[in-house]
Amino acid sequence: MKTTVKYVVLKSKDYQLGTPLFEENLEAGSQYFDEIPNVIQYQNHDFKVKSKELSRKQIFDDFEESQTILVKVIAIN
Repeated sequence: MKTTVKYVVLKSKDYQLGTPLFEENLEAGSQYFDEIPNVIQYQNHDFKVKSKELSRKQIFDDFEESQTILVKVIAIN
């Protein structure tokens, strides 16, 4: 299913609160939410996942399913 994963920074000395870190668009199954690692590496920084939110949408006329995952992270020193 079409999956959008958005990573947002909650706490870091290099990024402001709520800064979108990056976004991924991929094809993934419904289990992908549970497969997101606890530590994300981006631009030579490590970020710990603080929370994840999942929303799914199903359009019956087009038989389309999609999910959006919002991952909130904090910087690890």
